[in-house]
Amino acid sequence: MNTPAADTLALVGPGRAGRALARAWKKSGGDLAWILARRREAADGLGANAVFGAEAPALPPCDLLVLAVPDDAVEAVARELSGRVRCRFAFHLAGALGSESLAPLRQGGAAVASLHPVRPFTGADGESWVEALVAVEGDEPAAAAGSALAARLGARPYRLAASDRALYHAAATLAAGGTAAIVSIAVRRWVDVGIPEDIARETLAGLAARAAAAVADRRFAEAFTGAVARRDAGTVRGHIAALARHPESLALYRALAEETLRRTAGAGREDEIRRILASETAAERIPTSS
Repeated sequence: MNTPAADTLALVGPGRAGRALARAWKKSGGDLAWILARRREAADGLGANAVFGAEAPALPPCDLLVLAVPDDAVEAVARELSGRVRCRFAFHLAGALGSESLAPLRQGGAAVASLHPVRPFTGADGESWVEALVAVEGDEPAAAAGSALAARLGARPYRLAASDRALYHAAATLAAGGTAAIVSIAVRRWVDVGIPEDIARETLAGLAARAAAAVADRRFAEAFTGAVARRDAGTVRGHIAALARHPESLALYRALAEETLRRTAGAGREDEIRRILASETAAERIPTSS
């Protein structure tokens, strides 16, 4: 088997993340040696030298092997490829998995590492890794190579310990999928009061996007808005009462309110707000007009 040429990258799984990586790699001047895909058409437009089906008994050597497959498939694919390909470094892109899931590939001499770009990929042609934080963990030679790969694509590599991967990924999931879920719950409450879902979704998603942009630009204490941040006790009482019929929304409101209090500590009235949040409905405390 020939020694791989410098800067040859092979890709297993040309899905959304894999295709973005392949395009960014080629744009950086790297050689996309081959792609292993379930369907030949999945590699269309990437300009790989060859596409091999799952039945291929052996695969050409490469410098860098990237498994861009679903998280649950990483270990199985690594076992399947063990003995079929030789590479210097092997990576996967799964967020919550450590590099040990690639251990079978060490039998072929590969050092292994995990690379996780903190960016959603939709499959659009213009997607890249530029400015994305990339969590890197693994064997030292592979982690160093992975960090260099991320930097070459314009990303920001950041080293993590394997034991921290799950917590890191759970937090990223809260920020991304969690935001979408919060907007979804908020939309359901607007629909409850008669606002059409398409209008609610567009408006509240825009509101969430502006709030997230504020957090990116300012310190938390300056970015938080809303009744809890302002310590508007009467408004918070009304919110608790209104949400009493929606236990899942009430639980979420309380959890988010507590984080708001924590990040805006020192603004005053924290104990009062916490008492209101802990009340069952706070209905008896809402002022009524005579």
